[in-house]
Amino acid sequence: MRNSSDLLLIVDDNILNLQLTAGILKEEGYLISLAQDGNSALVQLETIVPDLFLLDIMMPGMDGLELCRTIKSNEKFRDIPVIFLTAKNQTEDLTAGFNAGGVDYITKPFVREELVIRIKNHLELSKSRKKIIEMVNTRDKLYSVIAHDIRSPFSNIVLTLNTISEGFLDPASDDFMEIIRDLEKSANETWGLLDNLLDWTRLQNESVILSFKQNMIFPIINHSLHLLRGNIEEKKLEVITDIPETLEAFFDEISIMSVFRNIINNAIKFTPPGGKIKIEAEEKEDYARISIVDSGVGMDDSIVKRIFTHNEHYTTRGTNKEPGSGLGTFIIKDFVELNKGILEVKSEPGSGTSITVSLRLTDNK
Repeated sequence: MRNSSDLLLIVDDNILNLQLTAGILKEEGYLISLAQDGNSALVQLETIVPDLFLLDIMMPGMDGLELCRTIKSNEKFRDIPVIFLTAKNQTEDLTAGFNAGGVDYITKPFVREELVIRIKNHLELSKSRKKIIEMVNTRDKLYSVIAHDIRSPFSNIVLTLNTISEGFLDPASDDFMEIIRDLEKSANETWGLLDNLLDWTRLQNESVILSFKQNMIFPIINHSLHLLRGNIEEKKLEVITDIPETLEAFFDEISIMSVFRNIINNAIKFTPPGGKIKIEAEEKEDYARISIVDSGVGMDDSIVKRIFTHNEHYTTRGTNKEPGSGLGTFIIKDFVELNKGILEVKSEPGSGTSITVSLRLTDNK
């Protein structure tokens, strides 16, 4: 028997067929959900998302073909494979099944080995397709960031350096020093973006092995603040930290350091000059809860959902026109999930943002 978390929805009006098919597939380690008609299946789909459908074609009321068309009309289920179980094997019948959205058919009475192999193959094909789509989406995100958010500052840096090398600026002038400071700022911002890109590509590489162990929270936050001290000083922000120096949790140090660097950087970016950022931590139940609360511009619920729930590539400039790539929110959400942590975001326009990351105190699995 194979271990599997794949959920199969089997729809057949014949209870004996349901029991036989379900029994075989349960022995193979699949999770099974059953329905005896199309309407019952649609009710189940309000609360579950199967990995594969097995549909009988000949059913009273809504037959398997109509059920398949209904399933495929819903974007949520559009890419989930449908295999028909049918006693009909005429060419026109099979063609009708493929036109309805099915990917395969198995003729009744079926052979156990054929059923198992066909299901296994189509699940693997479906997962491969999803992986390819995710890879393409990831590539597009990276291309977008590189095209718009790295090319622009690099162009400015190159243009400024060319102006200096051509002797158009007096090194002794106040303007020259101001330009050098702007150049340094652009270089630092671009470097931070490159760090995020490396973190993001590292996240996409399934061969990466995270190193989970007990780590202290305070040094992680302190290191992030040290890296961003120039940004904090430039905006004259008040940063208050209230973190027990003995508080520790179970996580991968590199990925969580990236999480807090991005959260704090966003807090700095969207807090007006002279504003306040408070970072506090506490031990609560089985988690270390670390909160970063700013007095910034805040966000409405729709924006919070777009960037932290739906993983949309959303970006905007900060209160001092600081550039952004939208990549940081991807990293925050995905790295917290990889560490089996909990991410909570509360924000209101004009009232600032509070982001809380809860990390496991121990390896409680």
